[in-house]
Amino acid sequence: MFLIRKINLRLLKLLMGCLLCFFSYHVYGLTPPQIASQVQKAYEATENLEIQFEQETYVALLEKKVKKKGKMTLKKPGKFKIIYEGKRGRHYYSDGKTLWIQQQGDHQVQEVSLSDEEIPAEALSFLTGLGQLTKEFAVESVDPKKWESFKREKGKLHWLELTPLKKLSQINWLVMGFDPDTFLVKEFYLFNEGGNLTHYFFKDIQKPAQLSEDVFVFKKASE
Repeated sequence: MFLIRKINLRLLKLLMGCLLCFFSYHVYGLTPPQIASQVQKAYEATENLEIQFEQETYVALLEKKVKKKGKMTLKKPGKFKIIYEGKRGRHYYSDGKTLWIQQQGDHQVQEVSLSDEEIPAEALSFLTGLGQLTKEFAVESVDPKKWESFKREKGKLHWLELTPLKKLSQINWLVMGFDPDTFLVKEFYLFNEGGNLTHYFFKDIQKPAQLSEDVFVFKKASE
């Protein structure tokens, strides 16, 4: 009788374990395509974004980490402004057709046409709100070896590993964590062809109702 009870207890524990795993998977453990679909819907439904961010980059050439802070503003279709803090922080403005790059304290401004020849499509997709996620990236579960190298826990975010579909991309891969409620990006890792690994934290994410078009056009201080 004792042996039967012991066996039944084991079977009950096994059954409960299976049910918990099943429940957890279907409630929290969405598949990569399901997460990608929700992310796509979230960004399609979002017209404007304002984000405070922190950035930590391991620069392979210098063998050291560089930390920066800034603010990112996004507006459909394809407009963005990225302002890095600090005396020599870079400023990026784009009206969807032209990209202006200026370093604070420098009067020279670099102007770039936003075409496929100048800037990779997946980079534009990333900067302007992941609007074409599955078209520009191969979407997969995160390689466990990458988590070992990050030396951290996944937490409650939905994580995806994104690999650019174009071989000429300057981005090797992205590992992105999405808020389980909003499916907007909260943090991510970016590894580029130069061997640099950058970790971004997004915070104070806002959805302003309106943003002026002038916000995304670079103007000299005298104008």
